[in-house]
Amino acid sequence: MNAMKKILKWALIVVLAFTTFNWFISPDYKIERSIEINVPTYIVYEQVTDLHQWENWAIWWKQDTAMITNYSGEERGLGAKMIWTSDVVGDGDLEIIECSSQGMKTKLAWGNGSWHFEETENGTNVSWSMSGKMPFLMSFMTMFIEDMVAPDFEKGLAGLKEVCESLLARSSEVTELDEINN
Repeated sequence: MNAMKKILKWALIVVLAFTTFNWFISPDYKIERSIEINVPTYIVYEQVTDLHQWENWAIWWKQDTAMITNYSGEERGLGAKMIWTSDVVGDGDLEIIECSSQGMKTKLAWGNGSWHFEETENGTNVSWSMSGKMPFLMSFMTMFIEDMVAPDFEKGLAGLKEVCESLLARSSEVTELDEINN
């Protein structure tokens, strides 16, 4: 009986400490990464607003080649949706809720995503962010979310840059061949 009292006492202390710890941590989080892509904005826009294209550059499809993705809603842009199932990266869903040539906003089960496209002298500056609010007992996760999500954003943006710049290179090759043949 004495051992049971000690176990309950320590369990209560742990629960109270954990709860108190969460009171002092902000539940809000925001992760943002940017990259300059040497292509016109419309090429980046087409890749990002067409959710079917994400598997060509977003890291999660490379981490789980067996991921199952279902698309619904619009083909691209406002109202486009995707739901994925994965034993490796977890299940999720994403819907484009705002869309313009300057960027788009997405809604996810665990937060909101945002993309911003800005023309530069060399092409397009692309910013990708995610923000949200953790439930009270999960507030401690905000201390780790940057380390968990930011590397995937960085790899995804690098993949987007590679795909977009290769599209531009291929279209330039076709234009040159057309000019030679005419």
